[in-house]
Amino acid sequence: MAAMTAIRRAAVACRVSRRLLSHSRASPTLLGHFYHPMCPQDPQAFQLPPAAAPAFQPLTASSPRLSLDFLPDIFDYTLYDSHRGLLLLRRKPQFDTRGFLVCDPVSRRHAPLPPPPISFRNGGEVVGAALLSRAAPADPEGGLRFELLCVALDVDRPRAWVASFRDGWCRWTALPRSRGVTVDFDAMRFERMSVHAAGGMYWHILNSPAVLALDAATMEFSFLWAPEFMWGGLDGPHKYRIGEMPEDGRLCVASLEEHGLQLCVRGHGDNGWVLERRIAMEEVLDSVPYLPKNPVVRHFRLWLGDVDRGRTGRVFINTIGFGNFSYDMNTKKLEYLAAEEDGMTFGHPVFAYFSTPDDGIGMGSA
Repeated sequence: MAAMTAIRRAAVACRVSRRLLSHSRASPTLLGHFYHPMCPQDPQAFQLPPAAAPAFQPLTASSPRLSLDFLPDIFDYTLYDSHRGLLLLRRKPQFDTRGFLVCDPVSRRHAPLPPPPISFRNGGEVVGAALLSRAAPADPEGGLRFELLCVALDVDRPRAWVASFRDGWCRWTALPRSRGVTVDFDAMRFERMSVHAAGGMYWHILNSPAVLALDAATMEFSFLWAPEFMWGGLDGPHKYRIGEMPEDGRLCVASLEEHGLQLCVRGHGDNGWVLERRIAMEEVLDSVPYLPKNPVVRHFRLWLGDVDRGRTGRVFINTIGFGNFSYDMNTKKLEYLAAEEDGMTFGHPVFAYFSTPDDGIGMGSA
């Protein structure tokens, strides 16, 4: 049994490695960011999938203007992931299925996928999903080829389900249950959307000092613990975020607290982390006239949403009822994240979108 488990994991990891190598010959170009528009004054907007269709914000004036208007029933879906030039969307829970939709906004190719063949009745519950890898089409007119990952809870152990999609044909494969990770808390605490960082995938857990991690090379689960100083204390739990350092792609964990924006990298220190950077934020946040000035109220109403996956040097700051912001760690500039056309703010998360080496798009494309 142990030998068969190792073989199945190795087979999936080998396929993923081949996909990664097939796209490693050229560096992708950041084209912009996809997000769900939301009403800046809606306190529930950061928790519920909004009614608006996903929108795209180009990085520069010369970046292509992408849209998802070619997708059928786009209002029925919510964004779940952006990886290797693909977007993953999942059907909203109020509809009769939780199936997936994967698309390439540049080529406008798209593919609907059924959910993995599990249910509460046979011991499974999907708690997260992510794009795993992508391969180039067999010919210029060929369809999409990719792997999609679902994380399910089989009783109290995570199990990875991998969908291999080739030119209209989909096959789900179940990997063995994790032997080293036990989930002893309510599955509703998982953030269903993953973070791709430094060769791994991570799922944040509400009010937890650890995140669920999956190594894409070995397909093994583990818990990654945040630094103790970023967790707990007299003012309650903090909301830290996993990401990559913008300069070199090292794995990092960041948080925004009363004493500033903090970024830690792996090292011999607090739960395996060392403080890399601390930026005072009080004066910057005080410059926004309508944000709370009281530190206790601010801690409750404002937090770090994400480290920009586009590695632009920005972090995204979320609030309850005041809209969302980006902060550039290099220029020290705080910007309100809102679309010029309708004034709707960027929802959480904000997905960086890159070109792929075979799509022929660069920063000068229109």
